Amino acid sequence: MRPHWIKNFDALATSGVRRDALRILEAGYDSIDPAEVLRTKVSVSGASLTIRERSFDLKPFKNVFLVGFGKGSCAAVSELYSLLKARIKKSVVIDKTVLTTCPAEVEAFVGTHPLPSEANVDATKVVLGLAEDAGEDDLVLVVVGGGGSALLCASLEERDQEMRLFEKCEEVGATIQEMNTVRKHLSSLKGGRLARALYPATVIGLIFSDIVGGHPEEVASGPTYRDTSTAEDANAILERYGLGGTFTLEETPKEQKYFERVTNIVLVSNEDSREHMAEIARTMGYESIVIAEPLYASAEETLESIRAHAKPGRAVFAGGEVRVRVPKDHGNGGRCEMLALDSLSSLGPQDVFVAAASDGSDNSDRAGAIVGKSTLERGTALQIDFSAARAHADALSVFAKTGDEIITGPVQANVSDWYFLITSHEPV
Repeated sequence: MRPHWIKNFDALATSGVRRDALRILEAGYDSIDPAEVLRTKVSVSGASLTIRERSFDLKPFKNVFLVGFGKGSCAAVSELYSLLKARIKKSVVIDKTVLTTCPAEVEAFVGTHPLPSEANVDATKVVLGLAEDAGEDDLVLVVVGGGGSALLCASLEERDQEMRLFEKCEEVGATIQEMNTVRKHLSSLKGGRLARALYPATVIGLIFSDIVGGHPEEVASGPTYRDTSTAEDANAILERYGLGGTFTLEETPKEQKYFERVTNIVLVSNEDSREHMAEIARTMGYESIVIAEPLYASAEETLESIRAHAKPGRAVFAGGEVRVRVPKDHGNGGRCEMLALDSLSSLGPQDVFVAAASDGSDNSDRAGAIVGKSTLERGTALQIDFSAARAHADALSVFAKTGDEIITGPVQANVSDWYFLITSHEPV
């Protein structure tokens, strides 16, 4: 039997419905495991490379290069290397964690996330070196994962601007789409600039999408996609939040020639994982509803959208990144834990609500939380001041006390956050 993704599974499974919810969540983690995704969606037969039913002839290429960046990219690159190692000339990957099983031939670098560091810059220089080596007769496979916006960082100037942008966007509550639009115009490699750096090589982008709503060009701020936004768009976003004139913006490459030999393929997405979880819930006897639209709204609006579909015997699945304003005197925890904390006032006795980060790290070493009416009851008995915790964004300490925190450790994948509500026929 495969070990649990959730290390404290048994401690959290205090009722049948909570156990079901945890099993459904683990099915989500199963569905995005990079090694498994590569095994099922990528294959090599002779000189033919097949990716999601699309075939590529390897014979015309003199060399094959392999690049990866983002959460879980090390696992994906390792699997790709095992498929193509006889053909690979050079491999480079930048991840938040590096697997001990990563082949020695792969140059693997540990970077920082969500804020870039000098380590990210040093590793990105190696990627740029690979780009310089790749020529017109070469193929470059590029694994792009969530978190790549921070991990792929080409200079100290870019690092400083990225750090300041991240901190300011947290203060004002900007969305991830808005932040990525600005990032594309701060960077030397995002917004299609990596495709330009690799030109005239043939490029296949393999996308592990953490952008909910079908916009893979936003993953890692779109390094292999032709950007449709402009520097004016980025500046308008900054102006909207009173940040105009505080960042150096540049236009992204618009020339079609840089993208004519680029093919981008989404290998797995938040939508894929939610559909898989919904199907598992159906096998357990729940009616399943998957909310199609991405939820990037406030906690209140997100919970309202989910609750609108709730009824006894139903599981409701959603994905996105809840919008959170972080006060200067904040405590600990991330978006998922904050959403779970906000949900407590609206949960009924038949409800179990899960909010979890697919990468296992909700701005902490916790993945998120599983909550119900019993959470509120335990917290009240412990004299927890829920209002103060919400005001200071200190959800982590609350769930550490109530015993509702989900612990997975680092997960070698990232498709953004999962939210789901199960309503039982009976109190749980």
